[in-house]
Amino acid sequence: MRHRIVLPFAVALAVGACHVPLAAQTPTPGGPSTAAPAVAVSRIVTSASEDVEVTPDRAVVTFSVETRARTAAAAGTENARIQTAVLDTLRRLGIASAQLRTQGVSINPEYEYPKEGGRPTVVGYQAMNSIQVEVRQVAQIGPVIDAGLNRGATNVGGLRFFASSTEAATRDALKKAVAKARADADAIAEAAGGRITGVIQICSSPNTPMPMQEMAPMLTMRAMDKSAAPTPIETGTLRFTVSVEAIFVFSMR
Repeated sequence: MRHRIVLPFAVALAVGACHVPLAAQTPTPGGPSTAAPAVAVSRIVTSASEDVEVTPDRAVVTFSVETRARTAAAAGTENARIQTAVLDTLRRLGIASAQLRTQGVSINPEYEYPKEGGRPTVVGYQAMNSIQVEVRQVAQIGPVIDAGLNRGATNVGGLRFFASSTEAATRDALKKAVAKARADADAIAEAAGGRITGVIQICSSPNTPMPMQEMAPMLTMRAMDKSAAPTPIETGTLRFTVSVEAIFVFSMR
């Protein structure tokens, strides 16, 4: 935590995102603007932070289907068939259409380069289709991953955890941080023989948790092994910190 007392001769203060404007500019008829007299105010500046910990209750999973064929049409058709099977399976698990979003579709030629040099030859085409799935129940994450792989998805690109309680937890932490900053300001004012009589400005800087956990590449092989054990999922907790910086009015008793 950082604290300081600003005496009356300091009429302007800027701290990080906080900004206390300078004295207002008053236009003078027929002449340039002039600064209005600054009001002498003693200030105490304090900062405080509060840690937040929430348990994830939802996640986003990204599936990709990759296919290859001699022609672009064949690669695209096979890719569409597999991706449709993946989507149909996810819907049967209770995943609504609003929770499914196509991230990207591409079909690209594959080349063979002559050893002796020269122009490359197109030997086939690769089709790629990626979808993002929002899973709103933690217990569904493992079954969703297994279902997608077993229906032909060739890669699970990433797993991100979220918590629906993050917003409420952040606001509660901000309240506690402000209370800490005010308590520190009161203590400083009392020690200096004065008291806090008002608040000039409070700025916050909440940090949003965005942890990413990449699934291991070997997970894609589960699509070939029907007897494999279900994918275990441990969500852990999301931790982050919110901070506030406050400027209080300080007066002697």
